[in-house]
Amino acid sequence: MPKKTSHNRDHQSPPNQKAPAKYAYRSLNAHLRLWLTMAAGLAADLLSKTWAVEHLGNPQQVYPQPLTIIDGYVRFITVFNTGAVAGMAAGKTTLLLIASVVAIIFLLWLFAASRPDQQLSHLALGMLLAGAMGNMCDRLFNSGKVVDFIEINLHFWPANPWPTFNIADIFLTVGVATLVLSLLLKN
Repeated sequence: MPKKTSHNRDHQSPPNQKAPAKYAYRSLNAHLRLWLTMAAGLAADLLSKTWAVEHLGNPQQVYPQPLTIIDGYVRFITVFNTGAVAGMAAGKTTLLLIASVVAIIFLLWLFAASRPDQQLSHLALGMLLAGAMGNMCDRLFNSGKVVDFIEINLHFWPANPWPTFNIADIFLTVGVATLVLSLLLKN
């Protein structure tokens, strides 16, 4: 009498091997990409803001001393921004904090819904989290003010000069561009 064999033997996972994760939130590598990028970006932002206030001056206590990097084009000068981009929603700290929390929840949802192999997306989401959290920390612990200190003047509109910004803003901008690229590349 012939032996009975399983029809699905070739399609089953070996007994001691886990099936690959379907979603990023179940993947250790995906978490490492997201959280290490976020932690490095947040640390760079917070440390650079501390450096700016200590070395360039607190604009509420002394007149800030600018540091010229490229004469006429790039300088560091401490400015407190009570709004968002270019001072929009100035003084609306509660609204800006709520917007930050909503953005962070949305970014975490995007991560959870992504695939574990979407490496570029995870890096982009880590950058976006770093930027959102960096500016949110400033608003929470600096009386609603965000420390901006990078000033660029390219001597043509709209960068004549560009509104003063910080490292968190760089992470937000690069994060959005990287996320768009990752969506176009389906990665």
